[in-house]
Amino acid sequence: ICEQCSKAEGSVQCMSCAGVHAWCGPCAVKAHRNLPFHKVQRWNGAHYQPTSLMDLGFLWHIGHGGDLCPCNWSDPDPEESGYVTGDGPPNHRSVGSLLGRPYDDPAIRKSSWFQMTIVHTEGIFSHEVSVCKCPGSDPNDWHLDLLHQRLFPASISKPKTAFTFDVLDHFLIDALECKTSAMGFYQKLKRFTNNAFPERVPVECSVAINWIMFMLFSLLVRTGTGS
Repeated sequence: ICEQCSKAEGSVQCMSCAGVHAWCGPCAVKAHRNLPFHKVQRWNGAHYQPTSLMDLGFLWHIGHGGDLCPCNWSDPDPEESGYVTGDGPPNHRSVGSLLGRPYDDPAIRKSSWFQMTIVHTEGIFSHEVSVCKCPGSDPNDWHLDLLHQRLFPASISKPKTAFTFDVLDHFLIDALECKTSAMGFYQKLKRFTNNAFPERVPVECSVAINWIMFMLFSLLVRTGTGS
């Protein structure tokens, strides 16, 4: 039984949280609202199987202190406005439960969310990210919102990959003290993500990580830190 709602089956456990917990899917998402890089597993009837917060319905809101932007909610005519209804992605239902809304409540605007690859010290994660659509917000500047979340975007224009400040700090220390190459560091992150099948981790990140590390080293050389 889920330890939070005491109604649904507690089929989800977290390998990153301290202690032993059992949640249903929506409650697991709620418990990890500000812990997007925790690794979760789900009981499949025979054993616990690795899954992801995104598969459970996690939607990462950029801005508004982690809450959904109020301008991303319902519209009288979902088809015309481009809103996703209850038949949309699973993150709608989980978000509805987080905000105390019924599962069949009008859902999230399609244009407000997209999938990103986030590189962290614990591995490489895929997340559905929702951006702020309040009046006055510039869609061309939302990469600045990523920086406010301590995420370094791989590009300024519509980035689909970002690196946490923590992983950049870790690479910097590894490179200075252990002489780790960018590719070697990336291979380690792939092992953290999927040690059994690292080849299944998206390889397109390797291009972005080399670009980011080149920028870091250029900055070190200019400031004299890396000399």
